Amino acid sequence: MGAKKRILWVDYAKCIGIIAVVAGHAINNVSGKSLDVAYNAIYWWHMPLFFMMGGFFLKQITFDRAGWSYLLSHRIKPLITAYFINGSILIVLSHFFRQQSWDYTFLYFGRLIYGGSTLNNYLSVFWYMTTYAITVFLTTLLISFVKNIWLQFIIAIGCFFLGVSLQDVTFMGNYSFPWDAQIALLAIFWMLLGYYFFKLFPKVHWKNKLIFGGLGLTLFVFLIYLYAKGKLDFVLWLKSSNIHSGFQAFIIPPLLCLVVFIIAEAIERAGGFIPLKFIGQNTDIIMFYHRAAFDITTLASFTDNWYFRIIVGLIAPILLAWTIQWLKNNRFKRKKTAQDR
Repeated sequence: MGAKKRILWVDYAKCIGIIAVVAGHAINNVSGKSLDVAYNAIYWWHMPLFFMMGGFFLKQITFDRAGWSYLLSHRIKPLITAYFINGSILIVLSHFFRQQSWDYTFLYFGRLIYGGSTLNNYLSVFWYMTTYAITVFLTTLLISFVKNIWLQFIIAIGCFFLGVSLQDVTFMGNYSFPWDAQIALLAIFWMLLGYYFFKLFPKVHWKNKLIFGGLGLTLFVFLIYLYAKGKLDFVLWLKSSNIHSGFQAFIIPPLLCLVVFIIAEAIERAGGFIPLKFIGQNTDIIMFYHRAAFDITTLASFTDNWYFRIIVGLIAPILLAWTIQWLKNNRFKRKKTAQDR
């Protein structure tokens, strides 16, 4: 049986999302009113986008050995394995590139175990991996155990606002929860929304999508204008659990994510663009390694700025992904040639 055909608009949506992630990190802590507005506008939707897309391919499980094996071994284990392997690689890279002490490095491994907002520098985005794994686990249980769709959403919405209420709560004296687990309570709603959205989206006529896309973009521009003028207090910094306000976080991100999905389908309908598709197919590597790639820009003074960080933060991981793919393809060809002899 051949490999499943990829859904291109999903790849393009992932591409838009990962570019936003890299751009958001690149302009972080850079002074300037316009960049501050851009930074917050990006954070309104880019991580909810990935949680929503995480719901696209969820499957209900049976509560037997086969079902639990699928959920834990097929879905959760690869995420946790990637978290610790790539995290360990980056900690070692950080030690040598940034000339950190071994005491700091060993402590860094300890923080990798605890995770969440304790992670910084090269691993600052790794909170997402553990939160995503928890969310996949909980949302899969929700759609498998609770059969009534309305009840699923009632539970998910309840979890969402519970997660919002926990943003000022400490865990055993720590300001962050292990693995940013409290953020998973919010993400359950986004992932459940994505699970059902993915079933309905292809059934909506393209003209209606265009109308909503236009209205959504208008709303986005209007929200940016309000924020720039100081008339909108909306912050959605999930890693640090800084959310203003819960109602806005409930309404705005899904609407903006829908706009991204419509733009992604428009790119597909226009014939697509291979580089964007490749980026969308390798978001994990870019997510893991773009922060480390930023350090490349510090090697020369003229490259040590936010726009070079965006460029290098994308290109370096993309080259790494291309190299890995090339090595895999060559290994497969050599293996096939040996079998044909």
